[in-house]
Amino acid sequence: MLPESGLLLICISGGADSMCLLEILREISCDTSFSIAVAHFNHELRGEESDRDEAFVERQCRELEIPFYSGRGNVSAFAKEHSLSIEEAARDMRYDFFYNTAETIGASKIATAHNLDDNAETMIINLARGAGSNGMSGIPPVRDMIVRPLLCVSRDDVMAFIADRGLLYVDDSTNSLDIYTRNKVRHKIMPLMKNMNPRFNEVASMAAELFRADESFISDIADEFVQTHCDDQRVSAAELASLPFSVSSRVIRKLYGGNLSFKHVKDVLALCVDSRPSAELSLPGMVTYREYEQIVFDAKSKKNIRELKTVFPVDGNCYEMPEAGLKMSCRVVIFDKNIHKSEINTTFTTFVFKSIDICGKMTVRSRLEGDSIKLRERHGTKSLKKLFIENRIPVRKRSLIPVISDDEGVLGIYKNGVGTRGVPEPGELAIMLIFEEMSF
Repeated sequence: MLPESGLLLICISGGADSMCLLEILREISCDTSFSIAVAHFNHELRGEESDRDEAFVERQCRELEIPFYSGRGNVSAFAKEHSLSIEEAARDMRYDFFYNTAETIGASKIATAHNLDDNAETMIINLARGAGSNGMSGIPPVRDMIVRPLLCVSRDDVMAFIADRGLLYVDDSTNSLDIYTRNKVRHKIMPLMKNMNPRFNEVASMAAELFRADESFISDIADEFVQTHCDDQRVSAAELASLPFSVSSRVIRKLYGGNLSFKHVKDVLALCVDSRPSAELSLPGMVTYREYEQIVFDAKSKKNIRELKTVFPVDGNCYEMPEAGLKMSCRVVIFDKNIHKSEINTTFTTFVFKSIDICGKMTVRSRLEGDSIKLRERHGTKSLKKLFIENRIPVRKRSLIPVISDDEGVLGIYKNGVGTRGVPEPGELAIMLIFEEMSF
């Protein structure tokens, strides 16, 4: 947990837990190869008392000849700006400061003073919020750079150590007030739990360890599924739905890229068995939708569905369509029925139209509501919407398929078909459009 060498940054508030941690790590560092520094963050929540705490920690570090780094921020304003609780805002600002300080001074680890009681309180808070095994894992002993050496030590043991060593510390006056969630749990719920089982903190810690083991095992299975079955935030609806819920729920959260409520997870699984080929649902900051047999997690809002910039082809010009990943060239030619015959008839990436039959301006654009076409070698007129459905074109890709048209309507659709109008005969003047995929 502790570094073998280098620099360890210790987060000190000035309270009993952190002063206990500072003394323990200071003594250990004297007999090992790592050195220590202290970081203190002033939340500016208690006026003069907050400044008092900062001055106290600075004075203790000066007397102990330990490098001291301080930061401060208006937590109340930050909470309001980001729609966070005071507790959440304080934590975010505090840890940002700790990480930035560690990077600046070259510390390899950051130590915090969370203890056994803190862990039990966190588990109760998370349970009240509907947490699963991840939340019920409590406070991890190690997470990234963060280490918590006191996590197996009770608050009573901390106070006994403080008294035995005669260590100084400061009290946070708000700790006695039930204005924060943790204080309510600490003052009202924890005494009841300890009355039921005096060893509640210890058994809660054991439960957290079991939850962590289960979470790690199932999360690894979900990671393997994502690596082998998911591509570009896409997953087979049938494969996702067939997984045990303990695995599928984690796969969904990993594809989402963050925490997701139980209801939202259930909504995604419902999407997997939805009979509609293009159903969708909104998640916080993301749209998740079904593209036939696949579920797609898309961080872009559906309002940001892109469309092609309309192009008016001119002989000799080449146009890029980056939204569709295509480039298109235009040439006026004397039609020869052997010109790109295979491409014209099968892949619909090259189109040739009789120049004199073009009505008004030829355009290449995204489809419009009501577009239809009478396809060569087929009977009747078909709407582009039905054509795209038949060809299984996902809803969100339909606006990026180039549609060739003139003033009378659609002449052809990239990779989907060509109409009956404007068919040239050998020797006639024609306009040729050639589409190619862009290389990146």
